Amino acid sequence: MKQLYTLLAFLFLSAFAIAQTVSAPVFNSYNPGNTECLNDEQRAEIKLQLAQNIALLRSQGILPTQYSEQAVLFDWPLKLKTGLLDYGYHSISGQVDHDPTFPNQLEDYNCGTRTYDTPSGYNHAGTDYFLWPFDWNKMDSSDVEIIAACAGTIIYKSNGNFDRSCGFNTSNWNAVYVQHSDGSVAWYGHMKNGSLTTKTVGQTVAIGEYLGAVGSSGNSTGPHLHLEVYDVGNNLIDPYMGTCNSMNSISWWNNQRPYVDAAMNHIATNYIPPVFNPCSQQHTKNERDFFTNTDTIFLMMYYRFFSTGDSTQINIYRPDNSVWGSWWDVSTWPNYNAAYLYYWAILGSSEPSGMWKFETVYKNQVYCHNFWIGLSGMDEMNTNDDFIIYPNPATNIITVIASEAQQSQLEMYNTLGEKVCNWQLTSGENKIDLSDKAKGIYFVKMISGDKIYLQKVIID
Repeated sequence: MKQLYTLLAFLFLSAFAIAQTVSAPVFNSYNPGNTECLNDEQRAEIKLQLAQNIALLRSQGILPTQYSEQAVLFDWPLKLKTGLLDYGYHSISGQVDHDPTFPNQLEDYNCGTRTYDTPSGYNHAGTDYFLWPFDWNKMDSSDVEIIAACAGTIIYKSNGNFDRSCGFNTSNWNAVYVQHSDGSVAWYGHMKNGSLTTKTVGQTVAIGEYLGAVGSSGNSTGPHLHLEVYDVGNNLIDPYMGTCNSMNSISWWNNQRPYVDAAMNHIATNYIPPVFNPCSQQHTKNERDFFTNTDTIFLMMYYRFFSTGDSTQINIYRPDNSVWGSWWDVSTWPNYNAAYLYYWAILGSSEPSGMWKFETVYKNQVYCHNFWIGLSGMDEMNTNDDFIIYPNPATNIITVIASEAQQSQLEMYNTLGEKVCNWQLTSGENKIDLSDKAKGIYFVKMISGDKIYLQKVIID
């Protein structure tokens, strides 16, 4: 089961170059946990089914009897659903274990220990890409899609299995198996139930084509993709090349990512810290983009591969682009595959209304999040099926789907907090003409009874 570890750092306010109200940092790490993705019996059954299907497809002339000698190369196997703009969405909890002994005899392709085995003799045979942050939220919304890392032919599919697993069990996973032109086969496992491609066994997929959504089916501690790869001789390979990889002599990636692929996946402003609920519940983000200048604003930063000594610059800009505050955070914590850090700040009663900018600089990459000061009494809720807007960004027309029809209205505000228009909503789809609005960022507020939903809309 996923576990959350909380560590508090204490930093004297005198370390800041300015005197505004800013807290000490609070640091948390996130551990997705590990389990035996497939037991020996399940793996043997899959291999038997694959062999039978390959023989059948060859007899039908769908698969060749001789494969290409040109080795294939992989592209990245995940992508965000169209329309989502997160900076990142994953980290890696387990690589292929290259040490055949057990237990706790670990060696990944880079001679590190980012892998696992079990006392029963299981050595992890794939790469686990877990969703971060808010994994169950992402899974339930099908935010992260599994795509074909290489073109090939579907040789087996497994669907209809329970997909909210939180640990070891005897359930089967939902998966797609693709054979490539050189005879190698990629296993894409733990998919969300019902999300698999509609293509059938024997049909081909292009590189980058949708295969399914990340889920937690089978033996799983939370939503992740398990990618397992075999060569034409049915030998396990590790697509990542490194000093301690003895399975294959070259990388199987077109562009292999660094071992420590550190980045900031998400930044946000919150009215209280997030709540990471037990598996398999959705987590509570507690994000908000609109505040008064005396509200407590939590400045949230979510990292992958956060390491000791990593430094982050935090900048807060007023609407006129002047600097309200700027400081550095230098990590004194151990290395983590996933972590989040936050400060809280109170801007001050004399600060101006308008669009502010929360900016971070990490690993020479700049991350930005806009928030607004001056709209009092407005509470932003997480995205909810009761209120859906698309497309976003928009041009002339947006569609608003309102499931709660009675007494629902929609209001639009500019970045200065000024209401520019409002509409009454009816049940179902509402077409709203924005052709008379200037290009830019707007804030849409829907009021339905005692509920309020907020969402940014970009007109371009």
